[in-house]
Amino acid sequence: MRDVEDAIARIQAWTFGTYAFIVSYAVALFLLCAVLFPDSLRDDESYEDYFHAHRAWFFGLLGTTFLLDVVDTVIKGEAHFEKFAFKSLVRTPILLALCVTGSVTASRHFHRFFVAAMLADQMSWILRFFYRLD
Repeated sequence: MRDVEDAIARIQAWTFGTYAFIVSYAVALFLLCAVLFPDSLRDDESYEDYFHAHRAWFFGLLGTTFLLDVVDTVIKGEAHFEKFAFKSLVRTPILLALCVTGSVTASRHFHRFFVAAMLADQMSWILRFFYRLD
């Protein structure tokens, strides 16, 4: 698994574009957190109400991070891309479709399903590819 963990360290040519991309990816993740956890809420508003009022922004940013992850995988090299080709070519379009659905639906059941499915998917991903602690 060392090849997965060190992929970014093996990038030979750090161009301004590559650096700007990494910074942009970090900014997108920051904005995603900012949409989930605002500095303040109105007195009559809960986090759940805030989320549903801003769900299009959240799912739009989340979908953007999925696309940025594909670019990140490509930047890390051909071997890295081949290792995660399924994620990039199959999983990402499915997640983008779910993000579009999440942004347009007010169904709390769908949003709960999305959270549960994403948590299960991420745990599966971690256990399959990043379980070692050496």
